[in-house]
Amino acid sequence: MRIIAFSDTHRNPKKVRRLFEQTYLTTDLYICLGDTEGDLDGVVQLYPEKAVLNVAGNCDWGSKEPLVGTVEAMGKKIVYCHGHTQRVRFGLEGLTALAEQNGADLVLYGHTHVRRCDYIDGVYYINPGSLAYPRDFLAPSYAAIDIIPAGILCTHAELE
Repeated sequence: MRIIAFSDTHRNPKKVRRLFEQTYLTTDLYICLGDTEGDLDGVVQLYPEKAVLNVAGNCDWGSKEPLVGTVEAMGKKIVYCHGHTQRVRFGLEGLTALAEQNGADLVLYGHTHVRRCDYIDGVYYINPGSLAYPRDFLAPSYAAIDIIPAGILCTHAELE
């Protein structure tokens, strides 16, 4: 199963559309990690057959989306959030507590605009970076996560 996680598009729906154009043939599930409010509307209509999950970010004022979501994929528990309420700018402690509370195998988060992948005590913590406004001096990015019988594989990919 292929999951594409992305975050922090901040009113840049063209980047979201380009991501879907480049990945929809090989993707089973898209997970949007916040600060994407309104940017998904067009692609959801263009690709109604694709599963898309979303959470609210700190800039998604008035959003009806939850702050934290969970989903199971091929027997792996995934927790996803924007990360601002877990204070990810100051470390991963809030995320590790969230993982423990939910029995997660994988935690996806955004907010920092910096791509990152950590493996702590059997749990993957993945930040895809920003699809529109990276702060790590690298190109706009997203995470491609493959869940296979042998485990979880993560790759950071750059938007073309």
